[in-house]
Amino acid sequence: MQQVVIPDILFSLAFPEISLAILIGIVLIFDLFVSPEKKSLVGAVSLIGIVVVLYFTLTQWNIGPKTTFSDFYIVDNFSVFLKSTILICAALTVLMSIDYIKVEKINYGEFYAMLLFSVFGMLVLVSANDLMTLYLGIETMSISIYVLVAFMRNDVLSREAGFKYFLMGAFASGILLYGIALLYGYTGNTSFTAIAKVLSSSNVNSIVSQPVLILSVILLVGGFAFKMALAPFHMWLPDAYTGAPTTVTAFMSVAVKAAAMAVMVRLFIIVLPTLSTRWTVLFWVLAAATMIWGNVAAIAQKNLKRMLAYSSMSHAGYILMGFVSCFSINNGKYIFSDFNVSSVLFYLGIYLFTNLGAFGMLIWMCQEGKRGDQIEDWRGLGQSHPWFGMCFVIFLLSLAGIPPTAGFVGKLYLFAAAIQNEFYWLAVIGILTSAISMYYYGRVIMVMFMEPAKDPNVPFEFSRASSLICTLVILLSMTLYLGLFPDSFINITKLSASSLF
Repeated sequence: MQQVVIPDILFSLAFPEISLAILIGIVLIFDLFVSPEKKSLVGAVSLIGIVVVLYFTLTQWNIGPKTTFSDFYIVDNFSVFLKSTILICAALTVLMSIDYIKVEKINYGEFYAMLLFSVFGMLVLVSANDLMTLYLGIETMSISIYVLVAFMRNDVLSREAGFKYFLMGAFASGILLYGIALLYGYTGNTSFTAIAKVLSSSNVNSIVSQPVLILSVILLVGGFAFKMALAPFHMWLPDAYTGAPTTVTAFMSVAVKAAAMAVMVRLFIIVLPTLSTRWTVLFWVLAAATMIWGNVAAIAQKNLKRMLAYSSMSHAGYILMGFVSCFSINNGKYIFSDFNVSSVLFYLGIYLFTNLGAFGMLIWMCQEGKRGDQIEDWRGLGQSHPWFGMCFVIFLLSLAGIPPTAGFVGKLYLFAAAIQNEFYWLAVIGILTSAISMYYYGRVIMVMFMEPAKDPNVPFEFSRASSLICTLVILLSMTLYLGLFPDSFINITKLSASSLF
């Protein structure tokens, strides 16, 4: 009689996800008893719940690495850091959305529920230690984001953006699933640990020449390139970012990158290091193309939201540059460097505050009948409201990588990591494209401070929501603080990266 093996199941390791699932249920039920005029209470419950989930996540620091559910799920400092980043991003997004969705007439409790569903998928994705868990997480995240992008049902641009994103996302999921199937077919395993063991025990030269594995790597790279909007897989990005509610755009630009990068680090660096000579070249080309095209395309944009969409694309290229250079070249061999993973984590952390701040300024300008998403709408604002204008300037300078902002330290860290591991040309491309970005960021600054207002008799109007103002103060403070005192945050990212091995 065959013995039944019961796997060890530690529910405590998945407690953040379990508590988030409970929160989603509470939000959906609570929404039924709240009148349309008081939907902000649903946002408040969501915010409190996210803070509680964040607390449970932080309690897992230094308890791993540990796995559960038959090695399907892993918890370590790396996952705790990225889960915390995603949850902080979600909390700040909820704060910015409480008043904004009233202005856009989409003040429904389902908005917060779908946001939480997408966060749930991201948390699962960050802790994925199996190909099945990976796909489950990425689809839960993606489907929720599709709904959020098209949430302004009366806006044709929002509906079009959601439909385009859905079609491209479904195509990308198919490519990713095909790559997963080929990898499973060759190794006979879906567990990351088991796949890594099979590939490491085989002859490297025979592995890198296997057509099935090469095709699998190409498809996996293509699937993740769609999710991160890397050139030339970015065709959905400008329309999706422009048509979506601005708070959703801000959330997507940070949280989706963090979740995708988490699983890319685990899959390619931990599971497929023996194929690094193949996928490093592919990601090198994608990183260079993304940095170049993202910055060049942003120059021609007159819509500020669309400009920030291409800017977000270019920052995905910078993040990928740090990822690509995680292997240093030594006598023709690739040697892992956790310093580069640390640089990627640090950049994701500072990008959270900087990019949310830039989109938050657009939300502050958004009023009923006026979204303030055209660059021309900002003419003369710096002259009539210098403090408001200077806040936007700080966020833009941080995105460009100008000291003493956090963006400068983040880019310096990334470029240093690339140069240290001899990826000189990639670092040169990153530096040159950062210089190009100063043109379109500087153009917005020039319009605010050096051009007269379109109609001097019509004063600028801003949102007076205390939740939005509080969020912007937090974002501005962190952008400056991490630029002036980055040491403690860098140490946290180093501990997170080192937990991978």
